[in-house]
Amino acid sequence: MRIHIATAEDAHSISKIWSECFTDDTNYIDNFLNNCLPHCKTFLLTPKNEDNAVASLSVLPCYTQYKGKNYKGGYVYAVGTLPEHRGKSYSKYLTEEAFRYARIEKLSFLVVKPATESLYELYSKLSFDTTLYEKITKIRTNRSYNFTSDGLIMSKRVPTVRSFTLFWDIDRIYNLRERYLSKESILHSKEILSYAIKEISYRKGSFESFYYSNQKDDPVFYVCYPSENNDSLVYVIDHNINNGSVLDDFISENTSTFPNLKYYQFINLPNIVSKRCRTKKIKSALVKSFEEDSGFNKHLSKLRLSLPME
Repeated sequence: MRIHIATAEDAHSISKIWSECFTDDTNYIDNFLNNCLPHCKTFLLTPKNEDNAVASLSVLPCYTQYKGKNYKGGYVYAVGTLPEHRGKSYSKYLTEEAFRYARIEKLSFLVVKPATESLYELYSKLSFDTTLYEKITKIRTNRSYNFTSDGLIMSKRVPTVRSFTLFWDIDRIYNLRERYLSKESILHSKEILSYAIKEISYRKGSFESFYYSNQKDDPVFYVCYPSENNDSLVYVIDHNINNGSVLDDFISENTSTFPNLKYYQFINLPNIVSKRCRTKKIKSALVKSFEEDSGFNKHLSKLRLSLPME
């Protein structure tokens, strides 16, 4: 058995693994090969007497901020084994290799987002020993959330719609997310953020924003995509919406985009809104820390994985 770090020459093996494990959408796979593979480490496992790799695991660069310092980490992503080679612990061997890589590169942590409860159990056994959580809130589109803590209605502001253009605005998107999300989130590197936004588009989603023409505040930004199985539901997985007034404006700006929309499911809405709605805490990811600092590890345990990819 041999494990090596993938190069562009391994594109065929990676494509085969992805097409049999994740998706047969060649454009989706090409997005990974062109926009993610050059910026991450992908480990390929080739069994003895085999010419091509049969299993893969990628580690995407990410980070969190603690006491004014950036701590580098890795997002374990796209772990897959060809169907005829499953049941041989290949994902375990690849995870162990990812741990070795993390220690050599002095990464502070690795994070993984299992797709199912059984995979949470599997990765927990592989030393991902801390569960991260996030708060999800389901809201209706036919009501107002424009209130303060004492129940008074806030005055309306007039938003002006503006969509970000990825090709020239990635720096601004990156800086805005760092400014608003770094205290509560594990964030992607700039290159992986660009890839993640492209990935969202394959779910018919987008990264968009609007700003208020009578104010100098930063834009309101959000990442959303519609449910595959329910055209009345849209997921909002990243945003800087901080009160009910802005939430109302967000709803009004997107009414025509999703004509059958009845509900949004938000991640981490502020308490002033979420405490009046149906809210629950769910698992966000699992994390393995390589730091001995108990303060950092406590900080890490309270974070969520921002903009996870499927």
